Amino acid sequence: MQATYEQGEALYFGGAYAEAEPLLRRAAEEGHAHAPYRLGRCYQELGRVEEAVPWLRVAAEGGDTLAMNDLALCLEDGDRAEAVVWMRRAAETGSQTTAAYNLGIFLEEDGNLQEAEHWYRQAANCLYFPAGRNRLALLLELTGRDDEAETWYRTALEEMAAHEDPDDHDEDHRADTDIMLNLAELLERTGRPGEARGLRRHAVGRA
Repeated sequence: MQATYEQGEALYFGGAYAEAEPLLRRAAEEGHAHAPYRLGRCYQELGRVEEAVPWLRVAAEGGDTLAMNDLALCLEDGDRAEAVVWMRRAAETGSQTTAAYNLGIFLEEDGNLQEAEHWYRQAANCLYFPAGRNRLALLLELTGRDDEAETWYRTALEEMAAHEDPDDHDEDHRADTDIMLNLAELLERTGRPGEARGLRRHAVGRA
């Protein structure tokens, strides 16, 4: 069983999801502890979300917080209430920054801004999570707290600059650009058009 799982896992991490799937399914059916989550992720990568859900649920019920997060994302369009339950369980463990961030998004979309802010702050206060800082800043703007929002935007940009790599991924550049543009809009709205223009030029140069 362990050898079957390891073979499937190696194929999974190599991007050979179709080849990994039968090996991971066999390991999961034989009771390997980690196979249900990896099999669920494999089905997600293959675009077979309905098949992913039962295996992710097995892993989530076994206490796997990564599985809780992924299960919630699979369920959010079909069973929103259950999705929120699983995302909350993952976030409340304190070990899943991404789950705290995602729960904040769920709650904000559902109109629960106060609790959404709580979970965004949990994510924003992690060592490196500029997306959490950006989302918190957007919510602070929405609720009329421009000064604090500006602080979080600037903190996110400073953090990204400190971690910048010459071989940066496109996704990181897009996140950096989005935060610059959000801050530029705030500056424009609060009477600082010159600084806003400078940020927009910088953002365009990075796009």
